[in-house]
Amino acid sequence: MPLQVDQIETSTAPDVLLKAYAYYRTILAALLLIMYLSGIAFKILGSEDHQLFLTTTSAYTSLCLLTLLYFRFNQSGPGIQLLFFMLLTDMVAITLMMHASGGLESGLGFLMLGIVAAGSIFVAGRLSLLLAAIASIFVMTETLTTILLQGRSQESIFPAGILGILLFITALIFQILTQRIRIAQSIASKKATESAQHQQLNESIVKRMHTGIVVVDSNDNIQLINSSAVQLLGGQQLGKPLGTNQTLRLIPPLFKQLERWRTYPWLRTPTFKATPSAQELQANFTSLHRGAAKQTLIFLEDTRTLAQHAQQLKLSSLGRLTGSIAHEIRNPLGAISHASQLLSEQPSSESQTKLLDIIYRHCNRVNQIVDNVLQLSGQKPPAFQKLWLSQWLKKFRLEYLDGHQSLTVMEIESDDKDTQIFFDPIHLTRILTNLVDNGMRFSNQEVSQHWIKLVISKDSNSNLPFLDVYDKGPGISKNDQEHIFEPFFTTSHEGSGLGLYLAKELCEVNYASLNYFGDSPENRHFRLGFSHTDRLLPRASS
Repeated sequence: MPLQVDQIETSTAPDVLLKAYAYYRTILAALLLIMYLSGIAFKILGSEDHQLFLTTTSAYTSLCLLTLLYFRFNQSGPGIQLLFFMLLTDMVAITLMMHASGGLESGLGFLMLGIVAAGSIFVAGRLSLLLAAIASIFVMTETLTTILLQGRSQESIFPAGILGILLFITALIFQILTQRIRIAQSIASKKATESAQHQQLNESIVKRMHTGIVVVDSNDNIQLINSSAVQLLGGQQLGKPLGTNQTLRLIPPLFKQLERWRTYPWLRTPTFKATPSAQELQANFTSLHRGAAKQTLIFLEDTRTLAQHAQQLKLSSLGRLTGSIAHEIRNPLGAISHASQLLSEQPSSESQTKLLDIIYRHCNRVNQIVDNVLQLSGQKPPAFQKLWLSQWLKKFRLEYLDGHQSLTVMEIESDDKDTQIFFDPIHLTRILTNLVDNGMRFSNQEVSQHWIKLVISKDSNSNLPFLDVYDKGPGISKNDQEHIFEPFFTTSHEGSGLGLYLAKELCEVNYASLNYFGDSPENRHFRLGFSHTDRLLPRASS
């Protein structure tokens, strides 16, 4: 019954083994030819038929060289037909050389064992047993031919039978060993694939984490950094894009934190800014390895998320406090204000009028403070929306100018008209109204003009959008810059000291930042920095 294609199990041998076998058969053929031509073992090689041995070894050597050239220029590897042809060619050549050298007595027949072993490695299943059967038939045929044509003793049939049995045993042993090796390779390949998939999954998770991940070695060189860390640290430092094989010393604030942790690992590291315009970050350090290959894992957290939670707790506590005392303050405050108004309606001296005016102004100021505190404590969670910043500012300008005098000037500049932000529009209106009111007032005091300019740009390092608010006022002194966002701090006798504090709190609730830059008189401005529209987004309320 002929063998069916679906009944034959084949295996593509590794290129290294195929090339090794090709070199082996070429060296063997060349060695036999050289030994014959040089007269070495002349009593064995070709002892019965010199011409047949010379012709066979010459042709066999040529075919082996052609096979080597095929492997040299064909990188895809041979198919099963070519492998089978190579093994049959080896059997035929060994059989003819063995016949020309006097049969099994020459010892060349044992070279069949190597051919059968190689066949069991290169092919699997019934083909390997077929090769062993063909090799046995060749050996028996050569032995019978020698007995019939040369009149040799029939005792040589027994060694031929023993060799045939050895050929089958060799095929079975190598088939079993090869099958086990293939199973082990399959398991190893499967494990390697799973390991590669897990590694790819881990790398994908690390890259997409909102937490920044940085791994540095003992020489402070960056071994791994994810996209979140690159963005949190500003995208590039000293004009160089952040990446692996760069030193952490390019980021002095973070390197300073690392040195502090190495010296005092039990202390909690303070927050820091990678760049002056960046948001505050919290760095946590963990040692990965000990010894010479010590590495340090750095976690970078945007403190705006933590600040929002702290803000919610603070507002909750402040709300309970202000709710309990608001009416207690406003009742006597209302009585004082009402009494001052009644007194102002009666005839009074100039000094009494001034005193009543002082009472009235301070009543309004205290009432404004209470309103601001109630507004801050009663703040609802932000209703985030994606806003086209340039278009939104134009609408804000129209609404603002409608309620102010005609001499008010508000300029808007934008580097990118397609800038999108993620913000509560009501909160953004309150923040900008406070900043614009302050800027208008100080501009009028300095140059007698209500002027303000809003500039939309993007940070060159982090690619995050921000809004700068410029005015023509005298600016804030360096001594006061550290305190302007503190509650109840004010440089004006009419202010409550809660405007900038409230604006900064609203920014933190919206994952934004509010800073003042006053390095030079011509560049004094407030900067409202926005978060990425696809990162740090709060969970939508159900």
